[in-house]
Amino acid sequence: MASTSCELQSHLPEDILADILRRLPLRTLARFRCVSKSWRSLFADPFFVRTHLNFLKLHPHLNTRIILSRYIHPPLSVGPEDYSSLPTAEDDSKCGFEISQELHLPPILGNIYSVKGHCDGLICVIISDGSIVLWNPSIREYRKLPTPSNFRKTREVLGLGFDPSLNDYKIVRAPSDYCNCKIKDYHPQIEVFTLGSNSWRKLPDEETPPFFIQHYQQSLTLNGGLYWLTMEDFRTIILRFDLVEEKFKVVPPPPQDGPGRNIAWLGVLNDSLCVFHSQRFTYIDIWTTMDDQTWTKLITIPKIHEPEPSLRCLDYSPLCFMKSGTLLMRVRGKGLVAYDPVDDRYSKLAVLESESWLHETVCTESLVSPYGCNRALEQTGSSSTITLNLWKLLLDLKNGVSQLLAMERPARLLPALAMYKHLRNCITCKNLN
Repeated sequence: MASTSCELQSHLPEDILADILRRLPLRTLARFRCVSKSWRSLFADPFFVRTHLNFLKLHPHLNTRIILSRYIHPPLSVGPEDYSSLPTAEDDSKCGFEISQELHLPPILGNIYSVKGHCDGLICVIISDGSIVLWNPSIREYRKLPTPSNFRKTREVLGLGFDPSLNDYKIVRAPSDYCNCKIKDYHPQIEVFTLGSNSWRKLPDEETPPFFIQHYQQSLTLNGGLYWLTMEDFRTIILRFDLVEEKFKVVPPPPQDGPGRNIAWLGVLNDSLCVFHSQRFTYIDIWTTMDDQTWTKLITIPKIHEPEPSLRCLDYSPLCFMKSGTLLMRVRGKGLVAYDPVDDRYSKLAVLESESWLHETVCTESLVSPYGCNRALEQTGSSSTITLNLWKLLLDLKNGVSQLLAMERPARLLPALAMYKHLRNCITCKNLN
């Protein structure tokens, strides 16, 4: 593998090489980081990180892992190398989940911790010593963040998401139901932390919603917004915070197609916001929306047959679809299970030495640094940044040439080809120097 990497590096122009590398799984790139300083700089470049992440989002079976939080013990990472694998009738335990990896995060050693949100491979963790940590387990980087005023440690509600207008990540402090119940004269204050500024700022009081969120909930991030479930008068509310406009709104729920139905779970499946309704002993309906307005029934799942069926709809938590279409879920008391909608059957998945955990996080593997673009630019250096800027121009030119070819306009092709060759020569000369 090392010799192949060196051959690629020495024989291919940088723009083509970068285009090849961005299509590789993260674990492969992690091994390639030691090939050369230029490759290490490339993998830290913000443009490469974003294009690599966008490619992997189109192929989730290549980069999806499940992080199991274990109260005071280090978290575990589980999941098959290929999400197309399925358990067989002869051996239901074999589905790639029989191997778990213990993750190393120094600040949590000996401390209670709680995952509050995740986005693009970054995980927001609150530790019982009062610290907030932003962590990417894929590249083994973490960053301790400053805390906002009157911070209540793991009882706080935080959300993590990406603001495309700033090209930066934000952490949002939302009203906590625990703090509202336990702290006298609790005054919820919406505060926003931006990685680039490394500071918290308060939003006006009128932006604070009249709802409180359970502190053990993880936020969901999707389409430029953060989502939580909350309650009002025994009615479930879907709350959304727009990361660009920095405003809350209530998302209308799916239709109530039966008596006593209520939302029992909120999650993301197939890049869509999803909820489910539970029909007591019998089945679960999962609904999905792409625009926070129009809901479509995605799938109906029967509950697991037991001598004494559970009324608790919270016992079921869908996690993700495998490549084959099988739905992976956590079921309380049974661990991880897979539901095959074609065969209409459940299979239990073995997770050796890790059958007990508090909650799970479906996490994307990525090269995104918890230090944001600032750390990436420090690592790449100015000369590498110039090269990557040339590479970006090359990609644009290649796209333009392809469009001209498709339109059959060869006369307009010559200037574009000349510019393409010139930029290629610039990059080649720079590398030789």
